[in-house]
Amino acid sequence: MDESYWKHLQPLRVPGGWTIDYNKLENVEPMELDELDSLWLFAFTEDILLMHTTSCHKRNGKIEQQKLVLDLGWYPDGEHNGAFLLQAILNDNWIKPLLQFQSKSKDEIIKMLEQWLFQEFMPPVQFIDEQTFRKNHP
Repeated sequence: MDESYWKHLQPLRVPGGWTIDYNKLENVEPMELDELDSLWLFAFTEDILLMHTTSCHKRNGKIEQQKLVLDLGWYPDGEHNGAFLLQAILNDNWIKPLLQFQSKSKDEIIKMLEQWLFQEFMPPVQFIDEQTFRKNHP
């Protein structure tokens, strides 16, 4: 691996309380790439960015813990005609994400990711009432 690979990463604004599990989001707009560019195979995969935070609260005398994951990938993997998919996953419920956003634009994805981090899930992350959240985000 190129020793300066980190220089090509997209700068991100992330509030405290989040853990970055992996990040290989390149600072490149996919629609500016030639469809034969090798970046399609390495940078535009299903596993681009994964981050999580946990919160807990006490209900009925018991401590309940939640895990909120933000996941970013490119689908279909490595295909120039694909798109980014950003998802907010509560408690490993990958079947029914809390939020989803899809775009071919890296800049649009960054804007939405930061909106989620600083508005939807403003730190410190509070315990999420899933039913209320879903009602407010149809």
